[in-house]
Amino acid sequence: MKKVLLSVFVVLFLLAACSPQAAATQPPGDVGEVATEPGASNRIAQDAAISALAKNLGLDAGEIKVISSKAVEWPDACLGITQEGVACAQVVTPGYKTILEANGKQVEYHTNQDGTVVVPASVALTWSRSGGIAGFCDSLTIYLSGEVQSSNCKKNDMVEKSVSELLSPAEIATMNEWISKYGEISIDASDPKGVADAMSIKLTMHGTGTQQQMVQASQQLLLNFIQDLNQKMMSQ
Repeated sequence: MKKVLLSVFVVLFLLAACSPQAAATQPPGDVGEVATEPGASNRIAQDAAISALAKNLGLDAGEIKVISSKAVEWPDACLGITQEGVACAQVVTPGYKTILEANGKQVEYHTNQDGTVVVPASVALTWSRSGGIAGFCDSLTIYLSGEVQSSNCKKNDMVEKSVSELLSPAEIATMNEWISKYGEISIDASDPKGVADAMSIKLTMHGTGTQQQMVQASQQLLLNFIQDLNQKMMSQ
């Protein structure tokens, strides 16, 4: 009788060890790998943004600090950034919003999920020129992160370069001085209404400073500076 009971206990033990509940148990390492995947993607997006900023400003990656980075679902294929002359597919695109700091200022970048698309988001200045006898249709955008984008409706394209490619160190210092000195500045240098072949010239600067007004002479210097910069963009 004792032998029979012992045999029953052995059989029950073996059945419990092979039950589905025991077989379904996952090793801890599998759960950890799944949990770290979003972090790995985030680091790739951060590295892509850091690389773009370092190139534009001529810095080493070690001089750039990550302030924040979070997952975002952008509303379109342009990652939520409207660019003159660029059509955006209206499809939700997962990616990251990354804030970086360099040279004492913070800039924002938008990326897709794998970091293969990186677009600047901190606009420093916009300029447009249209009309006139020559039929101008130009626009230019400068970002705090150093990108410069220029478009012309006749050429139907958009050119993108960095300030380090276009300006001398002295010119970059001058532009940074304007941006750090002034806040929101709007300049309308358009011809008066009713003038034949009137030309529209408008500039908006989103500076980081506190001064909200710019004297006429300084406005003209800034307008000339940006017009020359646009000419460099279009001639290269």
